Amino acid sequence: MASLKDRLQQILLQHKLVSPENLDKALKQQEQEGGELSKILIKLNLIDEETLIPVLSEAMEVPLIHISRLHIDPEVVKIVPQDVAQKYQVIPVSLLGDHLTVAMADPLNIFAVDNLKALTGYTIIPVIGREEEIRLAISRHYGIEDTGTATGKFKEIIKDIQDTGDIELVKEAGHHDPKAVEELADDAPIIKLTDTIIQQAAFAKASDVFIEPMEKTLRIRYRIDGMIREIDRMAKFLHAPIISRIKVISNLDISEHRLPQDGRFKTIISGKIEVDFRVSVLPTPFGEKIVLRVLDQQGTVLDVDNLGFDPESLRRLKECSFRPHGMILTCGPTGSGKTTTLYSILKYIDSPEKNIVTVEDPVEYQLKGANQVNVRPAIGLTFPACLRSILRQDPNVILIGEIRDTETLDIAVKAALTGHLVLSSLHTTTAAGSVVRMMNMGIEPFLICSSVLAVVAQRLLRRLCPHCKEYYTLSKEIVAKVGLAKIVSQDTVVLFRAKGCPQCFNTGYRGRVGITEIMVLSIRLKELILQKVGEGKIKHVARQEGMKTMREDGLKKAMEGLTSLEEVLRVTAPDEEES
Repeated sequence: MASLKDRLQQILLQHKLVSPENLDKALKQQEQEGGELSKILIKLNLIDEETLIPVLSEAMEVPLIHISRLHIDPEVVKIVPQDVAQKYQVIPVSLLGDHLTVAMADPLNIFAVDNLKALTGYTIIPVIGREEEIRLAISRHYGIEDTGTATGKFKEIIKDIQDTGDIELVKEAGHHDPKAVEELADDAPIIKLTDTIIQQAAFAKASDVFIEPMEKTLRIRYRIDGMIREIDRMAKFLHAPIISRIKVISNLDISEHRLPQDGRFKTIISGKIEVDFRVSVLPTPFGEKIVLRVLDQQGTVLDVDNLGFDPESLRRLKECSFRPHGMILTCGPTGSGKTTTLYSILKYIDSPEKNIVTVEDPVEYQLKGANQVNVRPAIGLTFPACLRSILRQDPNVILIGEIRDTETLDIAVKAALTGHLVLSSLHTTTAAGSVVRMMNMGIEPFLICSSVLAVVAQRLLRRLCPHCKEYYTLSKEIVAKVGLAKIVSQDTVVLFRAKGCPQCFNTGYRGRVGITEIMVLSIRLKELILQKVGEGKIKHVARQEGMKTMREDGLKKAMEGLTSLEEVLRVTAPDEEES
């Protein structure tokens, strides 16, 4: 009889889910590192979990269930203690006679099955469940408060803090007794509370954490999928020790309360995932506000083919990226994925023959083989100063994290003109607008025409939750009004909208999807730039030459069921003909 590993390989190849070459690559890595083939396939991004789980179910001859659709009897849940369920990531779903059916992300974990059998006295029937669904089911059925809706963990820790004897002294002292605050910041309960705020943010896949002092309270908010949610309001006396604790782990000056500070720290989530946090401290009338930017590199795949670009636009962008010199710009607001796009292009063109240098504030992704520089304005290590030194080291490709001023832009343009490929970002709203912005910053039109190869404008939309999204029919009037009539021929269109379920914290959205417009500078566009025409004319001609706008890309993704029409209209501006 064939082993599970052989059956899994056979099914993967039979259904053409993985190519023979990629399967060999995964098998070789398994020989070197050990572990399960399924997890290695996911780690190498050769297949996603949604596709792999049904294959595992077929190979192991173990049923696959959707836990979110089940009604689980609370009495059945009580059979397995909470700590055991969390340790093995299992959830009991039904009891029939002396057979207990248990949903597991890893049904091959013999130790978990044996321990459950010994602990409960029942015969264990394992079924496969999705890891995220199991985690949410454990949170829901065991009353563990989750990040989107609850503050149970915070309240429990705060009670421990209030039970300590010196807390009243800190309440009275406030900032007037910094030593007392510093001592409390090193206390176990405050360390635990701060760590919980940080770890819960990582679990919720938040991009930012806001720790904000109000007049009488301390507000904790997370930005999840681009939207800010209030998580908890705590007593004001906790503000000073939490701020001091974050300053300590970020190597900042805890005695400085009047000036802004910037720092960085790393932490380990779930005992295995390393997550970077960028720290910004800002003085306000009610005390110092801290914003933590979560830089979770584990959750980001730097692959230009998986960024959701229009196929024809992507082909043209790839052609530009292999030019020996010139400039490729990304534009959009903060948090729109500009750096991820730049690094994806950088990884696509990376080779041992190229000397690649990046200048950033700070370095957000570690790229093997690249020379990465962190700017430090406090000691004079600015973008212009770094670029002047880098150009003496004969680089082939230069990535500039962000062009903020005319001096940096001037050096970047000259570098692109003198045989270097330059990748960078601008804070503008559209691809055509970036050209006008460069003119306003003092760059001559003929230099823009000679240096710029392509401009990528992008935004991130919230992705509809796959578990609860529901379809509806759009009327003929709305189809015409939002511009869908140019994409589809029929009068009525079926789209999807957000509903809300426990899987997505009742928001209807989970994760994000990118929309882009890619403008490649053609001869006709360069002629317009030399004439110093406005943004509208440049955009109009670019569209005639095949550029898809962000509104059009968003509508296309709404029709594919990835996002909602409301999201597209919220984030994108109407195109010129729809105004």
